[in-house]
Amino acid sequence: MTELAIETEQLSKQFILPRGWAELLRPGKRRRTEADRSVVAVDGVTLTVNAGELYGLLGPNGAGKTTLIRLLCTMIVPSSGRGSIFGIDLGESNQIRQLIGMASGDERSFYWRLSGRHNLEFFGVLCGLSEAQASRRAGELLEQVDLASHADRPFRTYSSGQKQRLSIARALLHRPRLLFLDEPTRSLDPTATLRLHEFIEQELLAGQGMTILLTTHRLDEAARLSQRIGIMAGGRLQAQGTPDELRARLGPTASYHVQVGQLAGDAAGLAENLPGRLHVQPGGQPDRWLLELEDVGDEAGLAELLRRIVLAGGQIYDVQRQQATLEQVFTRFTGR
Repeated sequence: MTELAIETEQLSKQFILPRGWAELLRPGKRRRTEADRSVVAVDGVTLTVNAGELYGLLGPNGAGKTTLIRLLCTMIVPSSGRGSIFGIDLGESNQIRQLIGMASGDERSFYWRLSGRHNLEFFGVLCGLSEAQASRRAGELLEQVDLASHADRPFRTYSSGQKQRLSIARALLHRPRLLFLDEPTRSLDPTATLRLHEFIEQELLAGQGMTILLTTHRLDEAARLSQRIGIMAGGRLQAQGTPDELRARLGPTASYHVQVGQLAGDAAGLAENLPGRLHVQPGGQPDRWLLELEDVGDEAGLAELLRRIVLAGGQIYDVQRQQATLEQVFTRFTGR
């Protein structure tokens, strides 16, 4: 039986907004009740993350992703529901914090005048390591995250990618079993992002068998790294599963790319009363067209399009069935 790294059941977090000065000082102004000032950031989330997998959590701004991470890291207390980390209830915060590490793409707690090495040694001691253990562990991690040659430079001189890799190194100081990565590539350029992805795949997942929960806005990042994906919107987990399972939930729709040429007349005329939506664009060569037929329930729409092409004297060069994209899945479950 697969061990569960994370398990939640109807986990929720409600915040009560404070009253503003105008409400407190203006006489006769009706004061809002707690119910009026309540905001539900996480609303009945039930999910499971298997040990050793990378679970990607997608969602727009304000979806509740970061609040859910903070609940699982025992930084805040849930309003209702339950959750556990490797079978340990979220109420046992001291035990859980020994099992988890967290790195954020908005990391601001390093000491800018200290070197990368001294930063790690300092935080290692805070984690409960002796000075000798912290020094040794810092050296190991600087090698792992490819910062050994920059270890003794002041942190303020680090690039965004180097700062992010040092943040992950700090999260790994106490050898956690579960790593939370909260939008780790938020401010990274494409080259730094690629290097970080390779480190996650090769060192953390393949090399150490670590469990990772990744929150991100980037659909390409989630598609590349995640074994399973959860989509949040409005504080709720709208869907979860493998990329193929999520695509299947869109229903029996398909899209096709058809390359044609030698048509008699305008290619856009083929779209009249055709099942699905037809997009027409130049095919990159003279007298060539690329036809994109979307939202087709079965192959009858494709058959009708091909019939019309033949009747118009067209030559069919290629037909490809396209899988639903992660962008389409995201749009369906978030409404964005």
